[in-house]
Amino acid sequence: MKRAAFIFLIFIIILSFSLRVYSLIEPINEVEPIDIMVEIEPGMSGRAIANLLEEEGVIKSSTIFYLLLRLQNFNNLQAGYYRFSTSDSSLEIIDKLRRGDEENFNVTIPEGFTLAEILNRFEGLIIPEYEKELLREKINLEISKLDLEKNLESVEADPELIYPAEGIIVPTTYNFPMSYQEENIAVSLINYFKNNRLPFLKEAAAESEYSAYEILIIASLIEKEGKIEEEKKTIASVIYNRLAEGMALQLDATVQYALIERRDKVLYSDLKVDSPYNTYQMNKLPPTPIASPGDPALKAAVNPAETDYFFYFAKEDGSHVFTKTYEEHLRKQRELSN
Repeated sequence: MKRAAFIFLIFIIILSFSLRVYSLIEPINEVEPIDIMVEIEPGMSGRAIANLLEEEGVIKSSTIFYLLLRLQNFNNLQAGYYRFSTSDSSLEIIDKLRRGDEENFNVTIPEGFTLAEILNRFEGLIIPEYEKELLREKINLEISKLDLEKNLESVEADPELIYPAEGIIVPTTYNFPMSYQEENIAVSLINYFKNNRLPFLKEAAAESEYSAYEILIIASLIEKEGKIEEEKKTIASVIYNRLAEGMALQLDATVQYALIERRDKVLYSDLKVDSPYNTYQMNKLPPTPIASPGDPALKAAVNPAETDYFFYFAKEDGSHVFTKTYEEHLRKQRELSN
């Protein structure tokens, strides 16, 4: 009888211990779960991770969590920002850390954004807190590494050039892990350009008198000048027609880019600004793009409409009136002003 009682006691102890361990492995709160963001820093040990998760209220017991890590022989869990739920069990949390399933963030770059506006998008993020100037430096560094060959030459450092990296970042929605730093962001942005834009530009340049970089510049002009997609190819034709005749492009968008303070409307006094971007003062393309063009603008630059237009002006609704001669251009303006 004593032996049976002793065995029963041991069974009760083991059962109680097992139930206790099981309860510590289970989620903290499945009924009213909340999300908790935790940063796992590089080089943290399994013990340190367990302690952090218990402190943050993600798990019930750091000791049990660490024992599970040891039992499963997981020593190198991946660093990063993780979003855990109080409805996650310890085993689910370990699996997420093992897979490196960290939290991501999205950044949408609209068509026509300048590099300065793009950098501001990243600077506004809280986790992690990006340094705008450092990100710009890393982007320029990655551009210098591109195999651009002769079709897309890097712009040499020039104090008069606003941003040598302008126009390279492709407008789209990017998805990055929260742990990405400025260097990782820059590599991803430039690789996206390298894989999704550069081949198209080089292919277009092979059949054009303009280099891939010049086509990118023209696309940026079309992007900023044409707000209506259906007009972009016609605007492209005007740009190419004027370039072919050696005429100054006289585009307000390039003057806007040259101004220290951007205006809603370019003034006549602004047309005298001394800048390589002032296309009223020179009869060639600006030295760099003036924004990041979208696909419609890029396609218009590669496949412009065939027209005899050399002039256009904008109407109040954002559309344009296109004309062949300067006299007709002036006459149309007078007609609309009356």
